[in-house]
Formats: sequence, structure tokens, C-alpha cells
Amino acid sequence: MKKMRIIALASAFLLQACATVSTQFYSLDAIAPPKSESHHADKKPLIGVTQITLPTILERKQIVTRDAYGKLLLSEQHQWAGLLKQNMTEVIANDFATAYPHFWFKAYPWSTLGMVDYRMVIDVTQLDITMGKSIILSANWTLLNEKTHAVIAHDNVVLEQVLVEDNYAHVVKAMNQLLAQFAQEVHFSQNFPF
Repeated sequence: MKKMRIIALASAFLLQACATVSTQFYSLDAIAPPKSESHHADKKPLIGVTQITLPTILERKQIVTRDAYGKLLLSEQHQWAGLLKQNMTEVIANDFATAYPHFWFKAYPWSTLGMVDYRMVIDVTQLDITMGKSIILSANWTLLNEKTHAVIAHDNVVLEQVLVEDNYAHVVKAMNQLLAQFAQEVHFSQNFPF
């Protein structure tokens, strides 16, 4: 009888402990808002940033990290507030607008604006977060003429952001910095009209 009471108390304690753990939700944000330009604003070309593609393992609510041995870890207590690929697309479009103020940038979907002049396609091939170590981002990008579908520029960018802290809030901050750096690293070809 005493043993059953101890088991019941232990079970109640465990249930209460589990109930107090709340899920934290995170969202990425552009580092700096784009500067508004009033002169010739209506003549700026419009670049539509398509919804980026991510490795399948990252298309989930849980934040996916790796341990020191490369094992994947999915956190139930730390999740993205929305679709990571859409959030990243919006942030990258804003970061592009800051890096290239002579263009308009619109994240997918842009149908309310009508046709775009150019289309930016981004394929993230690697986004590895190792807690307390670093985030590695590798992405292919292509800039297309929307009317002719001709490739204007294409390249691959590989970046690494050191994680000096071992927590999810720091991971999100570091990802924001990494996406801003990605926008700075994308260089259009010489023949693209600026």
C-alpha cells in the first residue's frame, strides 16, 4: 500500500513537472529595415523572391539542431512560430532591399503587385545548427529575367556563423545575422543593369 502511494505521488509529481514546461516560439527578423527612397521610386525594377527551398528535415515546426557527433535533435519546447521557409523568404527579401536599395524586393507571393521584372530563386542545400558551435548555411541562388526566363546570374554561397552561446534565442539572433550576410554576399553579374 505504501509502495503504491509512493508511485502515485511520483507520477503526480512527474505530470506536474511536464505540465509546467511551456513551448517557446521563435521568428526570424531582418537585421535592418530597408531605407525608403522617394526619388525615382516608381522606376525601380521589381525582383520577386520565390519561396526558398529547404532540406526536407527542416520543414517542420521544431527547431532542428545537431549535437557534437552530428546526431539530429528536434526540440518540442523550441519551435518556429510559422513555416521556416516562408519566414526566411520574407527576411531575405527585406535584407536584399537593404543591400540593394535601387530595386524593389517582394517575397512570394507577389501577385497583388502584378508582374515582377526579375525572379530570385534560392535553394538552401544545407542549414546545420550545432548548439554552442556554429550555424552553416549553403545556398544556390539564381536571378532570372521574368519575361524571357534567361538566367542573369547564378552562384553558390557558403557561410558560417559562430554560436558563442548555447541557447535557442542566440541561435535565432545568429540566423538573422547569417541571412543578412547572405544578402550581402549575393553579387549580380556585371551586365545586370543597376
